[in-house]
Amino acid sequence: MLAKKAWMKISAVTMISALLVITGCGGNATKAPDSKSADGGKAAEPPRKLVVTSFGGDYETAQKEYLIKPFEKEFNAKVEVVTLYSADALVRMRAEKSAPTLDVVQFSGGQEVQAAKEGLILPADEKLLTNLKDLYKPAINTGGYGPSIAFDALGIIYNENKIKTPPTSWNDLWKPEFKGHVGLVDLTNTFGLQFAVMNSKLAGGDESNMDKGFEKIKTLLPNVAAIVASTPDVGNLFAQEEAWIAAYDSGYAFNFRKKGQPIKFVVPKEGAMATFINAQVVKGSKNADLAQQFVNYALRPEVQQAFAEQTGFAPSNKNVKLSAELAAVMPYGEAAVNSLVPLNWEVVTANRNAWTAQWNKLISK
Repeated sequence: MLAKKAWMKISAVTMISALLVITGCGGNATKAPDSKSADGGKAAEPPRKLVVTSFGGDYETAQKEYLIKPFEKEFNAKVEVVTLYSADALVRMRAEKSAPTLDVVQFSGGQEVQAAKEGLILPADEKLLTNLKDLYKPAINTGGYGPSIAFDALGIIYNENKIKTPPTSWNDLWKPEFKGHVGLVDLTNTFGLQFAVMNSKLAGGDESNMDKGFEKIKTLLPNVAAIVASTPDVGNLFAQEEAWIAAYDSGYAFNFRKKGQPIKFVVPKEGAMATFINAQVVKGSKNADLAQQFVNYALRPEVQQAFAEQTGFAPSNKNVKLSAELAAVMPYGEAAVNSLVPLNWEVVTANRNAWTAQWNKLISK
């Protein structure tokens, strides 16, 4: 009898165990976590990392919000931003040529020409850069490297409280009523270099004959309040009302005004000098395909529209729609973009050191 009871007890345990196994295979059971997703696919891959440069300030803040955050989400990426101006970025690329730590570099001073010559950047991959077809023609680099993601223009900025009649010509900087109130930007700044080249062109020269430009600037010196080298210094000159007028760019004019300064921007009748802000994929990047996708993402119309609205830098994508008010303060639209005067960076790069020496001699007198 005792043996029979024991057998019955063992059988009951066996049946319960069997039922638990069967129940565990049912749809209502809680499954143990595994490495596969519900649809049988693999577990989510860890984000791929990209290191990209930006220029700091409002420019970088806008890119983080309207370019980087949505890109990270869509492409399962983690983007690290390194604040570097164009010249500094090129120096770092040269130092790291054999083992680059940067994936995407932004340039605004023509350094992409030298970087391409030195084999530091990759050609644009047209299969991945599907937005190239929607860009204004000047935004597509003929050398085959990365495109312009935004435009900027060197024109005239002025204090509307001090100057009631808007300037219309580069020659207005020489007007006697502005004596002692003209801001002049140093040649080490790209905008200062552009101004020197523009003066050379107005005097019948060009990048190959800069003497005429320097001679013209020499006659402007009596009107100059101060010579400064950086954007914050330009902003301070206007904030303190030492400068009322200067040759500077549309993007920063937009930002000065956004911060409360009574500054306006005009394109002189002789034309504005062009700054092409471009993005380049670094040769040797471990994530070159993702880097190309990042550049392509920066060309999207919705990204460029938000960036223009936040920074005042003009879009390179023809499909971007801006308000009439915003379009009036930047080179926007086919006609405006095509009228921009580019620099010959081949000549500039070859002669910049000599020009700097000539400039230093000029302003030291």
